[in-house]
Amino acid sequence: MYKAPKKDPRSIMGTDRRPNPLRYVNLKEWDDGAYGDVSFKEFQPDTLEEPWPYRFEIGDSVWIHSTGYDWYQGKISGQAKAAQTKMGDGLFWPVTYGRNKRRYAAPLNGELKPDAPRIRKMLEEAGVL
Repeated sequence: MYKAPKKDPRSIMGTDRRPNPLRYVNLKEWDDGAYGDVSFKEFQPDTLEEPWPYRFEIGDSVWIHSTGYDWYQGKISGQAKAAQTKMGDGLFWPVTYGRNKRRYAAPLNGELKPDAPRIRKMLEEAGVL
């Protein structure tokens, strides 16, 4: 009796969502690659969804976009970890927001922004503030 090989359910549904494991990183040795260039340090996004190569510090006030939901104000709560972003290898920062929510978010995915005047203005124009 012939048995067809089992198919991976992710490929059947058309979505190949493999885990994106976070790995520990030494920020002193981390190479930002092209995003470490001076031109990127002076760069500011034109939209809230635009990726922005930005380095945070623990305790920094930030804005985090929860998938499919609104932007929330939060704080960087720990050491960054590395993983694949939409723009390649990048840093994911742990953010606490809401009453007791916590998740890792990456500025290179456009989901994490510093609490800065330019970002507040964009949030205001989008009707978030």
